Amino acid sequence: MTATALARAHYDAARNLERDGKAGEALHRFSQALALVPHHPICHFHRGRLLRAAGQVKAALDCYDKAVALAPDYAEAHLNRGNMLRELDQSDAALAAYEQSLAAKPGYVNAHANRATVFKDLGRLGDSVAELREIMRVSPDFLPAQSNLLVTIPYMSEYSAADVAREHRAFGERNEAPLIARRRPHLNLPDPERRLRVGYLSPQFRAHVMASAILPVLLHHRRDRVSVHVFAHVSEPDAMTERMRAAADEWTFIHKLNDDEAAERVRASAIDVLVHPMGHWASNRLMVLARKPAPIQVSYLCNSPTTGLAAIDYSIVDRWLDHDNTLARLMTETPYPLQSGLHIQAYDTEPPIQPPPMLRHGRITFGSFNNPAKISTASLALWARVLADVPTARLIIKGRGLDRPAIATLLRGRLSAAGIEHDRVDLRGRVAEFSRHMDSHGDVDIMLDTTPFTGGRTTLDALWMGVPVVTLVGAAAYGRFSYSHIMRTGAAELCAFADDDFVRIARELAAAPDRLQAYRSKLRGQVKASSLMDAPRHVAELEDAFRDMWRRWCAARAAQIS
Repeated sequence: MTATALARAHYDAARNLERDGKAGEALHRFSQALALVPHHPICHFHRGRLLRAAGQVKAALDCYDKAVALAPDYAEAHLNRGNMLRELDQSDAALAAYEQSLAAKPGYVNAHANRATVFKDLGRLGDSVAELREIMRVSPDFLPAQSNLLVTIPYMSEYSAADVAREHRAFGERNEAPLIARRRPHLNLPDPERRLRVGYLSPQFRAHVMASAILPVLLHHRRDRVSVHVFAHVSEPDAMTERMRAAADEWTFIHKLNDDEAAERVRASAIDVLVHPMGHWASNRLMVLARKPAPIQVSYLCNSPTTGLAAIDYSIVDRWLDHDNTLARLMTETPYPLQSGLHIQAYDTEPPIQPPPMLRHGRITFGSFNNPAKISTASLALWARVLADVPTARLIIKGRGLDRPAIATLLRGRLSAAGIEHDRVDLRGRVAEFSRHMDSHGDVDIMLDTTPFTGGRTTLDALWMGVPVVTLVGAAAYGRFSYSHIMRTGAAELCAFADDDFVRIARELAAAPDRLQAYRSKLRGQVKASSLMDAPRHVAELEDAFRDMWRRWCAARAAQIS
């Protein structure tokens, strides 16, 4: 057998081993093939994939370097090379690699999508949006780009709440219309008082920030009133998945099903109320709901202002999110307020609360631990005004990627443009360990919220650690999450309805060390005593809402028959 033929045999064996899940053996076979025929770009490419899967990023990059040197028009190799460069914090080089991928394969959706991701990492949201719109132009059926656009623009102060709502409605109009004619009547027994079959469909049935809000709901449903059915888009179940699975009456993994198949699975389970706790975030499977597999469909725990889908009937809100009754004009769904609040929160630990750091440093430290993508032009302008009014104060900004030089450099440039001096700002990367993240609150006296998209879980974490959060109440639901959390905690004095009030509240807090110490002493207790941690009450209200929705459907069905 010639060297080329033997190399081909090793290559074929490697691909078969990889399909069988034997990555280590496959990697060895790829290496054997390359030892015989080192100028095989496809073999270098696949070896690079396996090395990356094994966590060897630099070794994978070397493989992709060799692949593109041998085949300069190898678009997929340029793409993966860019991915490795991104992981190694070489953003400019990553963008250049994606450009080479696009030069080799014009309109390559994955290259545009990855460029959009790098731009978002860098805080260049306008450039990210431009890439996503280009994908929508060249590949209008590529739904992830459309959803990524919809989760990006609410962060940007250049887009009003009305602008964001309009983009969401356009998504629904584009993608829902072809499915309407395929919908079938629902055969659910229209008995308004029978036990309801409630389904939850989401990718977040795993260790995720949403788990602490979803698991208590599954656990506290009253089984004499509802049965609980979960449709989990989870390819890698973990310990949290198993805890959630144990709390369900029926569990179905849907990650291997296409949208039609998943919708049929929901319909086969005769779900009365299908709940989507997700919005447009990654792997959302919203198009399953666009097929209307259940008679009543509900958006819940949703960071998106609306799904944009007419197939989703209701969106769970609360009396603070919709305090002025304006959300209906921004939603395709009917907003349905819960009296005690949008959602619940559970904490497994109670880390020690540290004294305000101003007692150690003799000066105030402001902070923001929100997703850096939320640091809009309007956020920086507000923070600059606060720092100008408290000239000795410092600001800690902690978030994903801020320990990477390329990302930090661009943010520092934006801070300077807003009039915030470098020596007053401490940039810190995301802390993976939850205990260390919570301990970081001991370095902050006062949190400054972002706008137009406020904090969610980050606001709750701060309150749990006794740190006050100053928030500006916005026009859309995503601009009111902190407001809802803070009002439920009983700290209305931290909420501003105008820029001047935000600055004043922060300035007055900074000048009142006794108030800061008092917050350290009382906020956790207020969170514990609030509806935020009353799971039985929340689930009872949620079930009552589902029952009301169901009765309305039954009445409409009876009216149709008569």
